[in-house]
Amino acid sequence: MAPNDPFKSSDESKQKGHVFDRVSTGSRFMPVTFRNDEAIYEASNQYQNFYHLRQECLAQKTLFKDPDFPATERSLAMPNIANVRWRRPHDITPKARFFVDGASRFDICQGALNDCWLLTAAANLTAHPWLFKRVIPEDNGFEGDQYAGIFHFRFWQFGQWVEVVIDDRLPTDADGKLIFGRSASRNEFWSALLEKAYAKFYGSFGALDGGTAREAMQDLTGGLTEFFNPKKIIGKEEQLWDILCGGFELGSLFACNLKSDPSGETIPTGEGLLRGHAYSISKVHTIEGLHSEGTSSVRLLRVRNPWGMGGEWNGRWSDKSREWNAIDARERKRMGLTIENDGEFWIELNDFIKYFDRLEVCHLSPELHSIEEGESDEVPSQSIFRWQVSSLDGQWICDTTAGGNVTFLETFSLNPQYTVNVQQSTSSSSVVIALSQKFRRIDALPSLTIGFIVYRVTREDLRQKPVPMEFFKNSDHAIVGRSIYINAREVSCRLNLDPGLYLVIPSTFEPREEGEFLLRIFTTQGNTLHENDAILCFGTIDDRVPEQNQLFDSPRWPLLADAFYNLTDSKQRIDQHRLQEILWKHFFYRTTCGSTNKKDLNATHSKRAASSPWRKIFSYLQQICSCFWLHSIHRRREAQSIGNLLEQDDNSRRVELEQITKLLISRTGDEKVLGYDQFRTIVRDVYQWECVFRLYDTDGSGELDRKELRSALRSSGFNINNRILCKVLRQVEKLDRAQIELIDFVLCAAECRHAIDVVHQKP
Repeated sequence: MAPNDPFKSSDESKQKGHVFDRVSTGSRFMPVTFRNDEAIYEASNQYQNFYHLRQECLAQKTLFKDPDFPATERSLAMPNIANVRWRRPHDITPKARFFVDGASRFDICQGALNDCWLLTAAANLTAHPWLFKRVIPEDNGFEGDQYAGIFHFRFWQFGQWVEVVIDDRLPTDADGKLIFGRSASRNEFWSALLEKAYAKFYGSFGALDGGTAREAMQDLTGGLTEFFNPKKIIGKEEQLWDILCGGFELGSLFACNLKSDPSGETIPTGEGLLRGHAYSISKVHTIEGLHSEGTSSVRLLRVRNPWGMGGEWNGRWSDKSREWNAIDARERKRMGLTIENDGEFWIELNDFIKYFDRLEVCHLSPELHSIEEGESDEVPSQSIFRWQVSSLDGQWICDTTAGGNVTFLETFSLNPQYTVNVQQSTSSSSVVIALSQKFRRIDALPSLTIGFIVYRVTREDLRQKPVPMEFFKNSDHAIVGRSIYINAREVSCRLNLDPGLYLVIPSTFEPREEGEFLLRIFTTQGNTLHENDAILCFGTIDDRVPEQNQLFDSPRWPLLADAFYNLTDSKQRIDQHRLQEILWKHFFYRTTCGSTNKKDLNATHSKRAASSPWRKIFSYLQQICSCFWLHSIHRRREAQSIGNLLEQDDNSRRVELEQITKLLISRTGDEKVLGYDQFRTIVRDVYQWECVFRLYDTDGSGELDRKELRSALRSSGFNINNRILCKVLRQVEKLDRAQIELIDFVLCAAECRHAIDVVHQKP
C-alpha cells in the first residue's frame, strides 16, 4: 500500500537543513528524506515521480516503459553479451512474485555480471529489515490492481538519499532465463530488480562490472566504511575479534575478499575460495569448551559466496568437515547451521586471517535511526549508536583548490581546509574521519588517489583563513594523524583525539587533479566541523585599478550614451535584451569598431583619474558633438547591426551574456527595465571589471589563466571563499574554454557580488 500523502513537505527537514546547499549536478534522481522512517518527497517535475507515473499507467491501462533506462544495448553497455531479450517477470514465469516467503540472503545469486560486490552488500542488507524497507519500499509488487510494470528503489548518494524508478523489463537469454542476478527461486524477482535499479543509478549494467563491497554497502546504508588487512593483525586476533563482535552488536555490515589473480580471472584456491571475489559475513559465533590453537573456545565466522552454489570453503569447519561432530544438534540449531550447496560456510577466525586479504566494514550512521526507542522492535535504538556525524562537501579544481599532497609544499595550502572542534570530555574522543570522492563511477572516471592529514592547531594558527603555506612548512610536529593515499572511493582513519582544535586537509595525491568530495567526521563526543576559509565579504579595490568615474571622462562614454538613447523606448528606458546588445558591442565583441584597441586601452588605464583640464575640455566637446553627429550617423547603424551581433557568435556566450545582464539588473531594483542613471551605474561597474581584467592580462592576449582568477577578483574588491570560487570556475568550465575571457571574468565578478549581497541580506 502506498504511504499516505507521500509528497508532503517536511518542515522539520527544512529547518534542520542538509549537508549540501544543493543536490549535486551529478544526481539525476529525486531526493528523499525520512521522518520516523516515512519517506518524504518534495514535489518536482525535474525527476521521475514513481507515484505519478504509476497512476498515469494505471489510468491508461499500460505498463511502464522507462525512457531514461530503455531496454536497449545502451542500458547494457556490455558488448560481450549478445542476443539479449528484455522480458517482464510475468513473461518469464506466470507465477512471478516480488518476494517468496520474505527476503533472505539466499535470494541473491550472481549471474553473468561481475557485481559480486553489490550482491554481497545486498545479502547483508537482508539482516536489517528496517533498513531493507528504506532501500526497497514495501509498496513494490506484482499483485493486486496497483501493478503497472513500475518499481522504485532508494540509494544513498553522498549525503542524500535518492529514489530510482525503473520498469520491470529484465535482460534474458533466448531460453527466457535471467542473464544477470536472480533469486534461488525462479519466480522471485526483488533481487533482480534491485540490481537493475542499481545499474540505472550508475548508468548501465556494464558500469557495475567490478567494484568493492564497501562501496555498495555505503550506497545501501549511507554508513561509514573502513577496511583492514587481516594478515597484518596476526598476533592481534583479539583486536580483530573485537572489531567483528562489536560491529555486529552495532549493526555494522561486513564483507571480505581475497586478492585478485594476476590474470584478472576469478580462480579458486586449493581451499575452495575464489580469488578477486567478494563474500559477505553474516554472523560471528563462539563455541565455548572446545580448544583451538591454545584457546579454550572456537571463534567462527559465517561467510557466504553470492554465487549461491559452489565456491565454498573446504577446510576446517566447512560443511562436511569432521569438526561438526563435536557439536550437538541444539548448538547447531542455535548457530543456524545448514549443510547445503548454497554458497554459505563457516570458517574459524585463525583460518580467516590466514586466507582472506581484506575485511571491509560499513558502520551504520546514527542519522539512519529516526524512530524513538520502544516504537519498533525492528529498529535499533538510536541511543545504542554513539557516533555523531558532521559532514561537508567540497571540490578540487585545477590551479585553484587542487594542491596535491603535503610533499608539494608550494601548493598544499591551496587545498580545502576544515576545522574540527573536539569538545571537552573526561577522556580522549574516538574520531573517524572519512573522505569520499564523488560521482567517479557515474561519470565513468577512474578513482583519484586521495587522502588527508590532520593537524593539531591553536586559535592563533587559524587567525589567517585559510592557513597559509608557511604553517605547513614548519608544522610536521603538529600532525596527529593521516590516512593512506589510495585510489578508492572512500578512505578513512580512526583516531583518539584530546579536546581541542584540529585542521583537516583533504587532497589528491598529485596537484591539479580535479574532483568533488564529501568529508565526514564521526565522533563519540560532540564535534563541530567548519570550512576554514576566507570570509565572504566586500574588500578594497586594488590601487592600480582606475576609478569607475574615469569612464565618463573618456571617449568611450559618448558612444555608450548614444547607444543607450538609440535603443530606449518612449519612456527613455531599455530592457535586458537591449542592455545585452550594448554590452556585447562595446565591451565583449572583439571584431567590430565598437571594440577597444588593446594597446590604446592599456595606455588609457595607465593614466590616473586626475586628468589635465585640457583633457576634460576635449572630452566635453566630444560629448557635445556626439549629441548631433553620432546621434544622426549611428542611430540607423546601431538598429541594424547590434541585433545581429549575437547571432554571429556561439551559443555559450549568448547564455553567458544573459546571465550577466540578469545579475546586473537585479541589483538596480525590482524593475526589469533601466533608466539612464541605472544604465550609467551598470556600465561603470563593467568598465571597472574590464580595467581589472586588463591589469592581469599583462601580455594583451585577451585571456587570463584560471589560477589568476582569485587575485583578479580580490583586486575587484571581492573577498571570496573556495566555495564561491569553485562555483564561478565551474560556470566557466562548462563553456569549454581553456582560458578566461573578458566576458567570463565579468560573469564571475557579477556572481561574486551577488553571492556577497545574498550573505549581507540574511538576518
